[in-house]
Amino acid sequence: MTDYIRAVEKLLGQLTTAEQQDVVEYYREYLLDAGIDTYQEAVDELGSPRSLARKVLADYSIRMNERGKADAPQSRSMVQATKSNVRTVWLIILAMLSAPVTIPILLLIVALFIALAAVLFGLIVAVLTVFLSIVVVGVVGLVVGLITLFQAPWTGIFYLGVGLFFLGASLLGWLVLKWVSSWVIGGLSWFAKKIYQRFIPRSRAERGRKL
Repeated sequence: MTDYIRAVEKLLGQLTTAEQQDVVEYYREYLLDAGIDTYQEAVDELGSPRSLARKVLADYSIRMNERGKADAPQSRSMVQATKSNVRTVWLIILAMLSAPVTIPILLLIVALFIALAAVLFGLIVAVLTVFLSIVVVGVVGLVVGLITLFQAPWTGIFYLGVGLFFLGASLLGWLVLKWVSSWVIGGLSWFAKKIYQRFIPRSRAERGRKL
């Protein structure tokens, strides 16, 4: 049992020391109360150390993500929220891949994630293409405007205006790209949580533990 607990603890490096101790103490007490002494008995009861640790990390990430939204929604920047959502999705994927789910459910999960990833990728590529096109038009307008400014002042001013307009539009487009990406990743994070909470099996120890 001690070897099992140590193996789990080594895989919890992303948690704080206090959080690690809380997890270790809970599962140590659970195994002691259940009369489980050997490594294999612990695996039979709780799953492999890697599977348990990944679910613990996913659970903590979900809880911290939700607390961040509830406690200080205004203080979290878009970048912080996006990083938190990406981390949560990644930890959920690792937890699901290490969990003993049935093949049909696993195929469903993989198919849904592939579909969502394809939508996300296509959306980002489309918006990024439009953004780069606007930047190119703006730069070309400035260059043409500077070249023709002294030969045909009014024409040069016109092209300079066009270039500045499109460069300004590119800045707005960049902000829209960040907002859309953050919104889509947030939606993916929400969807991943629902699948994780619905389909990933839990041991009695996990169901009885509250974060």
